Amino acid sequence: MAASYTPPPPPPPERAKYDLLSMLLPTPDQIVRSYLTTDETIVLMDQPSTNAFIVEAAKELVGIGLLLLLLVAWVGGGGDTTVAAIGFVLLDVLLIYLIVKRMQFWYTRYVLTNFRVIRSWGILRRQMAWIPWAKVTDISMTQTLTGRMLGYATVRIESANEDSGFKEIKDLRQPHRFHRVIGEMVEAKQGRTVPFWMAGPDEPPASSNVPPDPVLND
Repeated sequence: MAASYTPPPPPPPERAKYDLLSMLLPTPDQIVRSYLTTDETIVLMDQPSTNAFIVEAAKELVGIGLLLLLLVAWVGGGGDTTVAAIGFVLLDVLLIYLIVKRMQFWYTRYVLTNFRVIRSWGILRRQMAWIPWAKVTDISMTQTLTGRMLGYATVRIESANEDSGFKEIKDLRQPHRFHRVIGEMVEAKQGRTVPFWMAGPDEPPASSNVPPDPVLND
């Protein structure tokens, strides 16, 4: 006699709410993992630095502070309420603009996998661009004086596809480490360019597991 089928119990309400939230507004890391192929693994993942956001939004932050002080002084001095209302509306608009801009920073991810370099961005309109390691031809890093003091920089990738819109990895929190890992991945995928007979006697063989030298801000 065949056993009767018993359907699984429904998920608890908390889990159902969590699944619905993840479907409607997933985290940046969940979005990145949804882009990966079956056997693709993440080597390193980074995002734009909070310090870079503060520097970029410095004018808006100063404007919000000054506007708030003026509004407080205006209201405290018995100024016209209509002017005060317009000022508070403008203040709300600036705050909403900064919140959206900060969310855009937070939803941006730069990912190195064993197959490619990925940039994922966008809150509602999600976008993704990637370059396979086989097409990476050159890398460079740019770090301003402010970036050196606050620990962020931009890494630029040149690829065999000149029409690619994916060129810059901006405002990285770990720029030196990211730059180094990209170089190591390109070397692993494309091999060394110097023949073994041109290598110096003190250079370790390619198969040795020698840790890299420490770098600043790593």
